[in-house]
Amino acid sequence: MSVPVRRRRRITAASPTPEKLATFLRHLEESGSVSFAAQRTGIGRNTVYERRKVDPAFARGWEKAVAMALEALRDAAIVRAHEGTERALWRRGRRVGTIREYDNRLLMFLLRALQPEVYGRRGH
Repeated sequence: MSVPVRRRRRITAASPTPEKLATFLRHLEESGSVSFAAQRTGIGRNTVYERRKVDPAFARGWEKAVAMALEALRDAAIVRAHEGTERALWRRGRRVGTIREYDNRLLMFLLRALQPEVYGRRGH
């Protein structure tokens, strides 16, 4: 029985330039979105996924960019849990002020994620 040979795509001159790949990784780090980063860079989504399969350095950059994006989102969630968000108050079609709202579910989620041994669900 013969084993099927899996061919890897070669990186060619038509492949995205190192500059474009670096720009993609920067946008991925800022947004956390592969689609957004690819679109902003002018590279197809499939192209970057294929490149990640064959280019270990690019794959490591991708992992780092996603980790940085996740850290930024976590930091934003912590600030939002601490400071709340402002919502406009309206009366008869006129804005009369604002109110600060706090998201207790977000706070509980963060506590469970950061210290599950204390704030985790028990009995589940």
